[in-house]
Amino acid sequence: MAVSDQSTVDAGSVAAPVRRARTRRWCWGTRLVFSSALSWLAFVTLHLGLTGRVWWWSLPDLIPPATFVVVPALMLVVTPLARPAKWRITMVLVASLVLGGGLSGLNPAMLWHRPAPPPPNAVTVFSWNTWYWDQQASDGSIRPPAGGTPASVVDDFYRYLHAQRADVYLLQEYLYFTDGWDPISVDDTARLRREFPGYHIATAGELLTLSRFPIVDQRPIDLRTAWSGRTEDLVPPGSGLPDYHLVKSLRTDLRIGAATISFYNTHVYAPAVALSLRGSDPPPDPRLNSRTQHELRVANMRALADDVEHNPLPAVLAGDLNASPAMGLMRMVPRRMVDATPALRSLAPVSWDERKVRLWRIDWVFTTPDITVHRYRFIPSDGQSDHSGQLVIISLDR
Repeated sequence: MAVSDQSTVDAGSVAAPVRRARTRRWCWGTRLVFSSALSWLAFVTLHLGLTGRVWWWSLPDLIPPATFVVVPALMLVVTPLARPAKWRITMVLVASLVLGGGLSGLNPAMLWHRPAPPPPNAVTVFSWNTWYWDQQASDGSIRPPAGGTPASVVDDFYRYLHAQRADVYLLQEYLYFTDGWDPISVDDTARLRREFPGYHIATAGELLTLSRFPIVDQRPIDLRTAWSGRTEDLVPPGSGLPDYHLVKSLRTDLRIGAATISFYNTHVYAPAVALSLRGSDPPPDPRLNSRTQHELRVANMRALADDVEHNPLPAVLAGDLNASPAMGLMRMVPRRMVDATPALRSLAPVSWDERKVRLWRIDWVFTTPDITVHRYRFIPSDGQSDHSGQLVIISLDR
């Protein structure tokens, strides 16, 4: 027995140096690929644990979602060149793909999902972030408010809205900004009534809902109901549009035939770090650091989710959530809601930024399970906005 034990010890003591020697013999390229794969796996793991939970992860949150697939896929291409460690590297990269694939925003369901054709009573909904109504110029500058927009530009803006031929319009950023980036209200009611005769109008803050169907109830959702900080942190002194800071969701209950359906028009606060990186957009209020902006986003989603969860009606939630598929804020979408993404005819749907290159999807549509989505597509803004519009055709399962 003693001899056998000694031989086992000797074999183990020899194997460890051999493994270390093999590792030392790896060329610098193999070591680089292996360490990069491990680093990426560590990043994906950290992102899953931290996104949406801590404010200081705001910058990594901005990574284009497709990166979670593109990076490991590119490393898998070069992995065969790292022959001594290719299987180890492959396992690490496959693990990162499995963990990060759901963050990528890819829509594989479009390969097999075939929505039913819309019935005659289907409802067409158009959701769109208008980019400061008709004030924003295509070069990113803003025109003076109150009559500073050329008539031809306004006409093009309304032509674009008419082209969608929607029954319900859920429009965000129905407002102007002053030169000092103070939000001020827009009153385009007279023009709206001329352009859309017979439609009903509901507004709150920067949100406008335009409906061919009667509005039986409207309810601005004030994020203060879910805000745990100081109320004075929310509205800058002397703000020209206080509700811009407080109301980021507008619920309208529409009577459609014999049914009533709730439509949630939503524009969630953007991450502060994202606003700082975008030169043409208003920077966050100087009193609002990234932590406060993160907490505002959370309060926005909590207030919205609370209303949806206590609402017994069928519902549609659409708008600019300022959250990509890679952001943990998406975990706060109300549990009643079903993502309409499978109805999109795109494997990698993106909606922003149309001014430059579209790498992010931050505009979304959700419905309750009793609503069928027959069609869903992103509509190019034709220079009217930095966001694509969302056109969706729905019907109530009754």
